[in-house]
Amino acid sequence: MENRIGEPEPKEEGVASVTEIRNQLKSQDLDTLEATSLSTVGGRVFPDAAAVPSLRDLVSVADAWRATHVTAYGGCIGGTDSVTNHQMQDGATDETVLLPTGKQLHQIQAVSIVNSGPQPMTAHLLVNGVIVGPILDVNPTESAGFTISNSLTVGASTPLQVNLVTGTAADALVKIASVLVGV
Repeated sequence: MENRIGEPEPKEEGVASVTEIRNQLKSQDLDTLEATSLSTVGGRVFPDAAAVPSLRDLVSVADAWRATHVTAYGGCIGGTDSVTNHQMQDGATDETVLLPTGKQLHQIQAVSIVNSGPQPMTAHLLVNGVIVGPILDVNPTESAGFTISNSLTVGASTPLQVNLVTGTAADALVKIASVLVGV
């Protein structure tokens, strides 16, 4: 159910009024409203008698936004956990294995490599070209996991990557366990 912000609030006499803030936000709903809109739409509000309805509306909009978004803001969103598999194609470069889209943020829970080949392999885990942990050694026909911190989060401009230092890319399957984080 869509909750419209710009719906007029009845006056005490039963007559509806639309303040400037409500009028500016009337075409948005709480799913698309961003926190940055709240700091830029209203401009300066001075606490005089004429501003009181706008102040009440601003508090109402902020409270509605908080009730919709703050429950997951910065925390893991339930039901969004997943395991992504990526078959390595080119071990000589920093290959992207998880690329969130838009404003998505993924908190990385675990990353492992399955080596299906006859040769050992070593690999680095990176976030947008920056190494984030110690090198991983994977024995032939085994799997091993990277040591990562609980705060490893990746977004659209900071993809999760793997670089195979040794080994054959065709023999490496990367598995990533992640959960979406609220923004």
